[in-house]
Amino acid sequence: MLQKFTTRDLILIASLAGMGFVAKILISPLFKMISMPMMVPGGSLAGGFYMLWLVLAVLIVPKWGTGLLFGLLQALIAIVLGFKNQGLLTLVSYVLPGLVVDLARPFFKNPRNLLTHLVLTPLANMTGAGVVAILLFRHPLQAVLIVLGMALVSGLLGGFVSWGIYKPLDDYGVIK
Repeated sequence: MLQKFTTRDLILIASLAGMGFVAKILISPLFKMISMPMMVPGGSLAGGFYMLWLVLAVLIVPKWGTGLLFGLLQALIAIVLGFKNQGLLTLVSYVLPGLVVDLARPFFKNPRNLLTHLVLTPLANMTGAGVVAILLFRHPLQAVLIVLGMALVSGLLGGFVSWGIYKPLDDYGVIK
């Protein structure tokens, strides 16, 4: 699978995965002060602001498996650093959003289009938050729907930020 990626591709994916992981570490505690008393995953509120890095990786390196590789790399970092290590669930909650974005990306031909970012970022965030809400917290359906709604809103905000980062990078020829 890695043979189709250039060294540049792998460096970009690793760099964006690292930035996403750092963003998660920095902003998650702030959002958890709000989410934990409500018994909802903090990622449903904060996730849009770190899932945007996944979307950027998939749009900057538009090859099948970019999201999967991004998620796998973040999961390995989380496991090695002991960051919220929940065993197999760590792997699933990091890799599944990447897989979902990989599957959805072909439907969006123009990465400069705001709509692309406003769909892919919430999709990634809702996938991650949904997995945690169902498999870890074991929330009932009503709570899962609330979590998914919060993840949608956060993902939309993250999508605006993702587009705001992508567009100037593309305008200045940094991408490609």
